[in-house]
Amino acid sequence: MSGEGEGRPRSARELVGATFALYRRFPLLFLALAAGVLVPYDLIVLALTGTGPFAQSSLPFGVAALLSLLDQVLVSPLISALHVHAVAETRAGRVPRLVPTARQGLRVLPVVAAASIVSGLGILAGIVVLIVPGVILFFRWAVVAQAAAIEHEGWLPALRRSALLTDGNYRHIFWLLVLVGLISFPPTYLLGLGFGHDSTDVTSFLVGLIVRVLVYSFGALAVALLYFDLRVRAEAVVMPPLVVDRPTTSGDIPESDRSWDPRDYAPEDRPAGWYVDPESPERMRYWGAGDSPGWSGATTRTPRKIKRQIHL
Repeated sequence: MSGEGEGRPRSARELVGATFALYRRFPLLFLALAAGVLVPYDLIVLALTGTGPFAQSSLPFGVAALLSLLDQVLVSPLISALHVHAVAETRAGRVPRLVPTARQGLRVLPVVAAASIVSGLGILAGIVVLIVPGVILFFRWAVVAQAAAIEHEGWLPALRRSALLTDGNYRHIFWLLVLVGLISFPPTYLLGLGFGHDSTDVTSFLVGLIVRVLVYSFGALAVALLYFDLRVRAEAVVMPPLVVDRPTTSGDIPESDRSWDPRDYAPEDRPAGWYVDPESPERMRYWGAGDSPGWSGATTRTPRKIKRQIHL
C-alpha cells in the first residue's frame, strides 16, 4: 500500500517522518540493501589499508581522498539506486523484494555512477573557483542519482532533470539535509570517538560498519523520498491552468476553471493544489483539501510564467 501523503508535497519534517515510517515497515530490506554494498567494500578497504571505517581519516591524504572519491562515485550512487527503486515499488502499491530491487540497482549503476561523477566534479570545481557556485550546484544536482536510476534517460538528462526538479526548492532541500544530518551525525561522531582509537580492532570495525550501514541507508532513503516529493511539487505546479478575474464560486469547480489566487475561493470550496501566497508572491503554498482542509508546510518558488500572468 502506498504511503500516506504521497499525492501531495510534504515538508522536510514530514519526509523525515516518512523515512522512519518506511524503516518500520521494511527494516531488514533497507539495511540489507545498504549492507550488501558496504560490507564487501569495507572489507576490501580493510584488507588493503588495514583500517576500519572510523580510522580512514588517519590515512595518508592521497589514500583518504581516493576512498572518498570511491564513496562518491560507486558506493553512495549504488545505495541510492537501490533505495529509490525500493521506494518506487512502495509508491506503486507493491512490496519491494530484495533480489529484484538489487537487480534493478545493479542494472542502472553505470549511468548512476556517471551522473554522480560528473555532478561531483562540477560541484568540486565550483567550490574551488568561488565556493558559492559549488553550493548552488550541490543543491541543483541533489537528486541526480535518483533521477538517473528511475528515469532511464542517461546521465546528461539526469543532470537536467535534477536541476528542473530542485529549481525553487533549495530551502526545502536544505532543511531536509539539516534534519538528516542532525539525526545521523551525533551517533556517528560519538561512536567514532569511542571506537576510532584502534583501526585494527574487530569491535571497532564492526561498530563502524554498522554505523555506516545505518547512516548511508537512512540518508539514501530520505533523499529517495525527496526525489519523489520534488516530482509531486513539479507536477502539481504545472498542471492547474490559470484563470484571472474569475468570480468566487462554491461547490465542485472544474479543473479548467481553477485559479492560482487562493482568495478566489472560500476555504471550504478551495480545491487541493498550489496557490500563490498573496503576502509573498515569490512563493507558492500547497492547500490540502479533504476531511481536514488547510495549508501544508510545503512551499515552492513561483514559476516565472505564473508571475507574468497573475497580479496579486
